[in-house]
Amino acid sequence: MPDDIDAGVNQELIRMDRRQPDQPTELSWRLSPHICALSDGERHVGHVVKVGGRWHAFDAMHSNPRGDGFRSLGTFAGLESAKGAVETSYRHVPLAWAGAA
Repeated sequence: MPDDIDAGVNQELIRMDRRQPDQPTELSWRLSPHICALSDGERHVGHVVKVGGRWHAFDAMHSNPRGDGFRSLGTFAGLESAKGAVETSYRHVPLAWAGAA
């Protein structure tokens, strides 16, 4: 990841297979100095927010246990680890939850 994240919004494309290996879905990260969001163009999959020097990762496709916010995936010292938690969470979403037709 480039060190010039403060220079503006960047995109990093990742490919993940949701249903079949021959039909990959493109997800893209929208990056800024304090919040990064992962989306597939139709759904907001998750995001990471920098608070107090740590990155907090959230699964935007599931509610937290109280049902009043996004499900927390934990806090991380590094951005890449937080993004990885969101990506891993998305890979493990059952097809019914991922919006598969």
